[in-house]
Amino acid sequence: MVFQAGKMRPESLMHVSRRSFLTGAAALGIVAAGSLSGCTAGGGSASDTNSSDSANEDQAAEVSAPTTIDETIDVDVVVVGAGISGLSAAVQASENGLKTLVLEKGSEAGGNGVGTEGIFGVDSAIQKDLGIEIEPADIIRTELEESQWRSSGALWYDLVSNSADNIEWLKTNGVEFSGVVDNYHTGLYETMHWWKGDAGAVGYVPQMQTAAEKNGAEFRFSTPATALIFEEDTAKGVFAQDEEGKNIQVNAKAVILCSGGIGANAELLPLTGMPQSMIEEMQVMCVPTVSGDGYNMARSAGCKSNLNNASIQAFCAIEGFPNDTEPPYSQLACGMGLVNCGFAMWVDQDGMRFTDESIGVNFNVATPAVTCMGNRESYVLFTQEFVDTLAANPDDKEYLDSAMAATLGKSVFEAETIEELADMCSLPKDNLSEALNMYNGFCEQGFDGQFGKPAEFLKTLSSPPYYAAKISSLFIVVDGSIATNIRAEVLNENSMPISGLYAAGLDGAMLWHNIYTQNMPGSCVGNNVHTGRVAANSAKEYIG
Repeated sequence: MVFQAGKMRPESLMHVSRRSFLTGAAALGIVAAGSLSGCTAGGGSASDTNSSDSANEDQAAEVSAPTTIDETIDVDVVVVGAGISGLSAAVQASENGLKTLVLEKGSEAGGNGVGTEGIFGVDSAIQKDLGIEIEPADIIRTELEESQWRSSGALWYDLVSNSADNIEWLKTNGVEFSGVVDNYHTGLYETMHWWKGDAGAVGYVPQMQTAAEKNGAEFRFSTPATALIFEEDTAKGVFAQDEEGKNIQVNAKAVILCSGGIGANAELLPLTGMPQSMIEEMQVMCVPTVSGDGYNMARSAGCKSNLNNASIQAFCAIEGFPNDTEPPYSQLACGMGLVNCGFAMWVDQDGMRFTDESIGVNFNVATPAVTCMGNRESYVLFTQEFVDTLAANPDDKEYLDSAMAATLGKSVFEAETIEELADMCSLPKDNLSEALNMYNGFCEQGFDGQFGKPAEFLKTLSSPPYYAAKISSLFIVVDGSIATNIRAEVLNENSMPISGLYAAGLDGAMLWHNIYTQNMPGSCVGNNVHTGRVAANSAKEYIG
């Protein structure tokens, strides 16, 4: 990846802002989940017999069925959530001839999916027309190696080998593509098939809702599922409540959870390994309806939690730097260019350098946020010379000057000496001075003797004034929370399927462990579409 004169921000960051939701659905805050643990029809908790005793896992709270039922609905399949995976499940289930009801907590379909930009595919007709050839085994091998062989090759093979068919299926259901296929400026392969308008809100969501409704599926909006109906170790439907407060009992032969994961649930996020301080300070870009509803219901049925293995999609940011959600996107949006360009120096709460600062450029733009998770605090250190170079572009300079003025003394600190800067940030003076002197020595010799940062990123920080910016996270979503198998069946603590219960999309993502690798552009959306279809087909086989 190449830096151009006057633009020290790598190409790998150019599309991050585009992940924000083009329809304005982004929520810059965390919403705690309601009381959404499931119950049996008789009021007892299914977690009594199957919940984990592990100290680092949640325990599903006991709740009772609603005392009054205002409406009863009988269906074959109830889909909880109308995002990318929920729409996929709804279309496939209704195509399969199953009477399908979709319950969506929000006021319209889409969820986080409205801001997605495209989908993963290998050997698609579009790629063939463009002359793009990819060896599937290379993709699968790479992902297994980068997960240290913790991911399932069977799951990756299933996704890759079905990805072209999934794209053709979407096209037959009206989904529109721009015709562009590329590597998203960051990926290893040209697997990203862009939606029309570069947004799910334009190319995917309305078309899939229309297709599902044409097949006879019914949608209920502003109607969250509140509890799972669970009898004799089998999912039998859900309870829900509409915006008027009316309680609905949905009797179903199969339940498909597609609620988008736990991203907006501050109480569940620590179970992924995120420290509380990071959760309290992070900027959030997932929609507030993604509050762990599916996870809580599955846990009430005794599912195995996958939160300790779930991957976190988050990026480094600086509090107080605006989030650009509309084009043209600033090259310093969220302070990402400032933090992630690779030329600055990072230190932890002890004033000690802790990583190669170029990993966001050379490895994975999501890596730095996860790297910082082990620290109580993390800071990026830079100088005025660094600021002047970073803001060489006039538009960037105006943006940076405004952001700096708003954050100085809050999330960004300025001092004439490194000792004064240490005092401002409550960092040990001796440690910080030693770390900076060592780092500058590495820069002068052109070799990083600590972490091997490439020489092209080694620039001395020796001209005051000095700056330190506290690093926070720009949080997107969590991939996976409910343990599932290749048939999208929810698994219990013994890794056995729970009858009638399925999870797709971010509720059941099992392809990644701890970090979203970002190697294969569009693979998260690809998994959402694929597992939605798999869940619906598995439900059809189960129902008979």
